[in-house]
Parts: sequence; C-alpha cells; structure tokens
Amino acid sequence: ANLNSLCFDFVARQKVRGQHLNWFIIEQLPVIDPARFETRIGKTKVADFVREQVLRLTYTAHDLEPFARDLRHVDAQGKVPPPFRWNDEDRRARMAALDALFMHLYGLSDEDAAYVLDTFPIVREQDEAAFGRFRTKEDVLERLSRIRAGTLSVRLPA
Repeated sequence: ANLNSLCFDFVARQKVRGQHLNWFIIEQLPVIDPARFETRIGKTKVADFVREQVLRLTYTAHDLEPFARDLRHVDAQGKVPPPFRWNDEDRRARMAALDALFMHLYGLSDEDAAYVLDTFPIVREQDEAAFGRFRTKEDVLERLSRIRAGTLSVRLPA
C-alpha cells in the first residue's frame, strides 16, 4: 500500500531521471517506518486499516486465495470466504482513504497534499472526463481532513 500511494509515486518521480529505477534510488525512497503502522487514529490501528483496504482491493479473484489467507481473511471454520466483488465506487473510496492516510503519515499539510495531487495530470484528465471535476483530489483531501479530526475509515458509496 505504501509503495502504491500517490505520495510515494510523487517522490519516486522526483528521484528517477530517465526510464530506469536503479537500486541506489530505491534505497533512498521514503518508506513509512513499520512502527508508524502500530499507532492509532481514533480507535483504529493503522496496520489493521491498511490490511483491510489492501485485502479488499486485491482479493477479487479465486487465485488470490492464498494471499487472503496470509492476511488472516478466514471464517470461523478457517476457510477463506469468496473473493470480493469488483465495485468501482468502493475501490475509489478505499484508494482515496489509503492515499489520505499516507499523506497524513508522511506529514503533508493540506497545501502540500493538494500540490502532490495536482502533479498527476493524467488522473485529473481522467476524472474530469468521467466526473466533470478532479474527483480524486476532492476525495483524498476530504478523507485527509477526517483523518486529522481523528477518524480513520472508508466512507463507502451509498
């Protein structure tokens, strides 16, 4: 989740010149300290929140059952339930929540978060074509505001 966040992508793009990502650059990229995942926002442990979002975003096919088991996604009988159904709105909400969380963990201000989001012109173009506005930016900044207020959750679409 950390390596897939918009914040991480932003920093990686600043470091990479050209088309190759060398090991010396990978070693310089800012991965969140694992201890930060043990903290809580409100009543929610960051690690548990991230694990749940990653599970729901990735376990969408039966061939990923071993991964779901590794994430402790089992029922009372120890069996892995069926995969989650693909839902674009649900996925959008979960990805926005993760991006907002990582912006918070990286210590970005609202202005810095808005700047980072503005450096993704393809995301903006796709959002404007689909929704008539830069919805990803709005969603992430709204969730970042809720995190700052002490609420770590995904507001799922109605």
